[in-house]
Amino acid sequence: MKLLCKCAILVIAIIYLLQPFFPGDLSHFLFFNTLIVLASALPLQTKSFKQITLTFLGLGVLLLVYTQAAYNIWAQTTISMTNVIAILIVMQLFTIPIEVGRYSEVIEFWLNQSFAKESSLFLFTTLLTHLFASFLLFGTVPVMVSLFGQVLKNSVSNFERFTAAAISRGYALVVLWAPGAINVFLVLQVTGVDWMDLFVPGLLLSIIGLLLSYYFESKTALSKKPLPSKSSDSKLPMPEAKRKSLHIIAVVLGLVFGTVLFEKMQIGVSGNRIVLAGFIVSAIWTAYYARDPKLPETIKQYWDIGVLKAVDLAALFIAMGAFAGAIDHSGILLEIRPYLQQVANQVGILSLLLVPVIMIMMAVTGIHPFISIVLLGKLLTSLQLPISNISLALVLSLGGSISYILSPFGGIVLTLAKFINAKISDITLRWNFAFSMVYLLIGILFSYCWSLLV
Repeated sequence: MKLLCKCAILVIAIIYLLQPFFPGDLSHFLFFNTLIVLASALPLQTKSFKQITLTFLGLGVLLLVYTQAAYNIWAQTTISMTNVIAILIVMQLFTIPIEVGRYSEVIEFWLNQSFAKESSLFLFTTLLTHLFASFLLFGTVPVMVSLFGQVLKNSVSNFERFTAAAISRGYALVVLWAPGAINVFLVLQVTGVDWMDLFVPGLLLSIIGLLLSYYFESKTALSKKPLPSKSSDSKLPMPEAKRKSLHIIAVVLGLVFGTVLFEKMQIGVSGNRIVLAGFIVSAIWTAYYARDPKLPETIKQYWDIGVLKAVDLAALFIAMGAFAGAIDHSGILLEIRPYLQQVANQVGILSLLLVPVIMIMMAVTGIHPFISIVLLGKLLTSLQLPISNISLALVLSLGGSISYILSPFGGIVLTLAKFINAKISDITLRWNFAFSMVYLLIGILFSYCWSLLV
């Protein structure tokens, strides 16, 4: 079952890589393969993911049966979010060159350099997490904690808060702009906004968040005392550390410019462009280590473990796509649109505030930002709102970003709590709540001002 599931998931990624260059229609083949993924992934899912997957899948199927949907509707709804699966698989390819090239040594090298104060070390830790999160995605948190852990324990006065704030914010803010971030892609899909239109304001908003985080911690939590000097025991020479650091920066720039280039060339749609850019950049980076004897074993690990990590999310996204498509086809949105429009007319520009607040409240009750983006996005784009689609995309991204930091059920918070042995309530409420509220207000104001500019 595992082998069948992995092969079917890999085929989805290959379809999205080939689709822009294939003259025929691959949707029927994609639909058939998606059914194989769903059937083989469900038995492999963890209990929590299986429950929510079956809920969305059941509701979607009931709506499609009730509305007597034709075959093409069933196919369209089932495959509507498979592009997210392709992005997940491709972005996990980056773990191969990172492991083979031993880039963990680069992080250790720079961490072992002498930082004057906790504030400079905090900024470095946050920025490095942000950089890696732009292509490592879900694997960022455990990698960063394991690499930073011992050095930070020996350097900072409050290891738990320092680590939780730096890593959670560094990760969460990347979902405002990174082309491979699932949140970004879902926002683009439900709002119809092009990634290039979202990239600049999303990047600016994330930079504002990073600077705010640095200022906030410097004023409220970080020690003003000089850090203890330490001699680096890293075996990595300075020239190699600098060279590998440039590799990481080149990868991020390659993802951004690759996606921009494919958009300019009008190759495929947003999903295809992101998958193509990620695949090409990761392939070039991996080819750089083609002669490394460790490469075959690392590729095998990717196949045995990396692809299998996508199982939970693969089935969930298929079920979410089926449900969202069934909602569209059923006409429910058309029936409730007049009532929602009345509320929107009364609320007016305050809808900029309400959207992320509702998303955060949903996240705190256990509803993942992936789900809230799709559900709220579908509802809001069906209305005539006093804000542009770009502003709507920004506030959806903002709500998802803050939800990652504040949700006690989120993967970031749970992973951090486990790795640094901290309370979930400390991470979400004591250490991140005040920052999140200030950033929320600044983000909403920024989104409004951006709508005036464009």
